[in-house]
Amino acid sequence: MSTIMGITSLQLNHEEKVNLVQTLDKHLGTIFLSARAITMQVVDPDFCTDLAKDQTTLFICVPPTISVEKKREAVELANNAMLEAVGYKGLFKVIVLFHYHTYDSVGKDGELLLDIMNS
Repeated sequence: MSTIMGITSLQLNHEEKVNLVQTLDKHLGTIFLSARAITMQVVDPDFCTDLAKDQTTLFICVPPTISVEKKREAVELANNAMLEAVGYKGLFKVIVLFHYHTYDSVGKDGELLLDIMNS
């Protein structure tokens, strides 16, 4: 299970946004095989510092049991997807941050996952 939330200051038209999400799904889908949800939010570059212009940050929420090797692969796949979808934008323009979800730190449909698992 993985939830991938992206925020980008790239100025993309509708087709480019759709293509970006589909390309991320294609690449990251090779390692996150099931229950994959991807969302992308575009922010106005006027609301960014210079370093954050043309930058995309991906927050990948995964179980804490993910291996370092799988994280390395996810970082490479995310970068490759961005290169394919939007091209090279410079150094430090594709950032991946991992967030771990445990049974006691995730809620679904109004219930803590821990409680769902115990019922």
